[in-house]
Amino acid sequence: MKVDEEQFIGKFISCYLGHSEDKYIRWMASSGGVVTSILMFMLKEKMMDGALVVKMEGLEPKLIIARDPKDLIESMGSKYLSVSFSTKFRDLLKSEGKYAIVGLPCHIRLIRRVMAKNKGLHKRIILLLGLFCCRVISPLGFKVLLHKLNVREHEVKEFKFRGCGWPGKLYINLKNGREISLPFFSYWRPLYSTYFFTPKSCMFCSDMMNEEADISFGDAWLPKVMKRDRLGSSILVSRTSRAEKILEEAQKKGFIKLTKIEGKEVIKAQWRPIFFKKIMLPIRLMLARRERHNIKLGSIKLFFGLVCALIQIANMRFSESLIGARIIEKLPLKLLLFYATFQAALEYFSWRLITG
Repeated sequence: MKVDEEQFIGKFISCYLGHSEDKYIRWMASSGGVVTSILMFMLKEKMMDGALVVKMEGLEPKLIIARDPKDLIESMGSKYLSVSFSTKFRDLLKSEGKYAIVGLPCHIRLIRRVMAKNKGLHKRIILLLGLFCCRVISPLGFKVLLHKLNVREHEVKEFKFRGCGWPGKLYINLKNGREISLPFFSYWRPLYSTYFFTPKSCMFCSDMMNEEADISFGDAWLPKVMKRDRLGSSILVSRTSRAEKILEEAQKKGFIKLTKIEGKEVIKAQWRPIFFKKIMLPIRLMLARRERHNIKLGSIKLFFGLVCALIQIANMRFSESLIGARIIEKLPLKLLLFYATFQAALEYFSWRLITG
């Protein structure tokens, strides 16, 4: 199977490796703070009146219209939880002014459909910043994480999935003053990298790189970056001429630092979610619908693809049952990590076999 950059990335103008020039933002954000710094630049230059972003309030992700730098700082970081855009998006449409919107692929697709029906919105929604997304965590999966950490929901004052360097740490501040900190990979890999607690809608979504956004952003999981970077770096995929101009100006004014990279490096950095979203999706659909699809793979490649897809579906279904969730909750993280490592190795072998 020949690797087609646009097939995996979507249509794009340029790809970049970048980070915020503000060291505090870069440190506290999930992966380089580029989104926050671009929005800071747009506010300072009066290009917009605010941005629709998500912040954590306790354990709940909440949409806000950020109108000042303080709001943007408070909304930094990954959320990994489902959030509805409908109510706050309607509030934004009623507000005067120009706005940017930060969202997941499902959010950006919805907004593009609304903009297609109302051409006047193109003058008011001036930039769509899309986050890479393989999947979010189901509510049940989030509760299992809290149970494993021996945290009761009503005790939580502040919760962050990531921050404090890269790849970052989970941070919980309890109402009694106690703080909990955990390296990102020490909980994400064993609990979620196996597709445990993945909502069904995410299992059948093909848009990982936010292909309808003006700019798409994701972690730079490249060996050369991971060896030397402890502050954070992002991959940026620029898709429109407006996006290119804003990125150029933001760098010129000292808000961000960008270096051009090839599309193949984006694919290399994000191979596993691409494998899940682009290569495995037709096979999962075939298994779910029990009907044949036009999957152009040889018998050996199809066999390994079927094995991977079956494991992905089985893990999702098992974890979303109450019995399965309880078992995962009781299993030690080291055992779950062993299973996650095995599955990652199988998927990497299959990725190389199918795309090689």
